[in-house]
Amino acid sequence: MNSLYNITLFLHSWNRWLILVAGVIVIAAAIKGLTAKSDYSPFQKRWSLIFLSSLHLQLLVGILMYFFISPVTALALSDFGAAMKDSVLRFWAVEHTLVNIIAIVLAQTGSILVKRISNSAGKHKRTLIWSGIALILILAMIPMGMMGVERPLFRF
Repeated sequence: MNSLYNITLFLHSWNRWLILVAGVIVIAAAIKGLTAKSDYSPFQKRWSLIFLSSLHLQLLVGILMYFFISPVTALALSDFGAAMKDSVLRFWAVEHTLVNIIAIVLAQTGSILVKRISNSAGKHKRTLIWSGIALILILAMIPMGMMGVERPLFRF
C-alpha cells in the first residue's frame, strides 16, 4: 500500500503544476482576447481542455487517495471529531478537499457556459471569471504553508 500511496501522491503533486500552468495560460488568453477584442481561438479551446482534463485527473487521484490510499485521511476519517481539532488533519480531511472540489465545479461550470454563448467577448469574459475564481481557490489550497500546512513543491 505504501508504494501505491507514493505513486498517487507523486502523480497528484506533479499534476498540480500542469493545472497551474494551464490555468494561467487560460486566464492570460482570456485577458488578451478581451483586451484585443479577438476571436475565441482553437488555442484557447485546447488549453481550456487541458486545464479541465488535468483538474478531472486531479479529482480522480484525490478521491482515490482520500478514501482508499492516504494514511493521513485514513487517520482523519477514523476519528473525525478529533481530526476537526487538529488543524493539519482538518486541512486534509475538509478544507483542501472541499475547496478544490468547489474549484473544479466552478471551472467545469464555466466551460459549459462558454460553450453555450456564441460571441467571443462573452466566451473570454466567462472564461476569465470562472477559471479565475477556480484558480484562486486552487492556489489557496496548495499546501505551501499559507494555510499552516506545507509539503514539498516537487516530489521525486
